[in-house]
Amino acid sequence: MKSVWVIGCGYLGAALAGACRAAGARVLTIDPAAPADICGSAADAAVLRGAWAQAEPDTVFCCAATRGGTAEDYQRAYPAVVESLSSVIQPSCRLVFCSSISLYAVQDGRMVTEESLVAAAEGRSRQLFLAEQKVLACGGVVARLAALYGPGRCELVRRYLAGEPCLPGSPGRMMNYLHRADAVSALLLLARRGQGVYNVCGETFAKADIYARLHAALGLPVPQQESAPSVRGVSDMRLDTARLRALGWEPQHQLVDEAVRGKEGA
Repeated sequence: MKSVWVIGCGYLGAALAGACRAAGARVLTIDPAAPADICGSAADAAVLRGAWAQAEPDTVFCCAATRGGTAEDYQRAYPAVVESLSSVIQPSCRLVFCSSISLYAVQDGRMVTEESLVAAAEGRSRQLFLAEQKVLACGGVVARLAALYGPGRCELVRRYLAGEPCLPGSPGRMMNYLHRADAVSALLLLARRGQGVYNVCGETFAKADIYARLHAALGLPVPQQESAPSVRGVSDMRLDTARLRALGWEPQHQLVDEAVRGKEGA
């Protein structure tokens, strides 16, 4: 990669941009709200033309985040951005799109591969899936990311350290997590060698197991109450990442280790 655009400069995008710069690439960041080189929506063709005037990319990473939002917010952040990009970038440009494992909407603990059915008939999931299809149609790569954690961010650990109710779901609920640095390394690899759709997850563990491990490492009591489920419901799945690992990717971080380091540094 010599010239890179990073669309979405939030928690993941900012770290990805830094890694690309450290690797020697020229990086242009685009975001309508977070600090970026270009302040504006990548769904706006005029914004992309301005970016093109500054640097023609050989690689584009779409890391936009809606922080919740409506189906209309998802449409502007995902399909509209990909549509705008497809009219500007060259066919030789590598497009890597950050999606989510929430598309699977599995709640019975079964194993999920890239070939598993997705629940994308309506609403926000529909918009995210439409964006994926547009990316794949132009030869891009889709990375379906598990829940991100890392410096300053992990809701599970934050709740545990604060003595708040634990996350919802049965003790056997299977949860999937991905450290931000491991997400960055996966995206960089997919930009070079990826083709199609990939599940990206660092760890899968049962809810009871992760709280037991946190208790063993940090000694705090495990909360007996649990929080209410989100509007998306409670996911419960085991994520298969064999396709990504076949490219040579291996996660380097574990959630419990990061929680211990975070507590020691507090």
